[in-house]
Amino acid sequence: MFSIKTTKVKYLAIYIVIIYLIFALTDNVYSQDIISFNQQAEDIITIPSKIDLTKLSRGGVFKVEHEDFVLQFFFNNRDILGLIFKRKPSIGIMVHLCLYRSCEETPYDLRKVIAKALEPPYDKTFFSIKFPKKLQYEFQGLEFLKHK
Repeated sequence: MFSIKTTKVKYLAIYIVIIYLIFALTDNVYSQDIISFNQQAEDIITIPSKIDLTKLSRGGVFKVEHEDFVLQFFFNNRDILGLIFKRKPSIGIMVHLCLYRSCEETPYDLRKVIAKALEPPYDKTFFSIKFPKKLQYEFQGLEFLKHK
């Protein structure tokens, strides 16, 4: 009798730990959250093309107004989803996720071209940057650059 109760307690403890880990390790941004990439929206925060990711508010929509392009993006502390509203046809756009906040180049940085020069579409282009799996570090800086 004593061993059956002990076994039930052990299984109950394991279930509680698993449920706790599921809730503790998941992000607060879920796929049901609604975001809007509307240029006239009031809750959009305008930022420079080089930004410290640790200072961005969670779940916000951010706007970058560069002289050659305008885009908005959503950052959920892992991935970046965005929309390029306009860009000059001769200019491409590259995203630079930096290991350091100052965005100095390191071999651990991630660079991805989201729009190539002289290739349509030039406006209303959706882009996404997925965080690489199994990285042992997090990026601290983000920069949107011209790409030729």
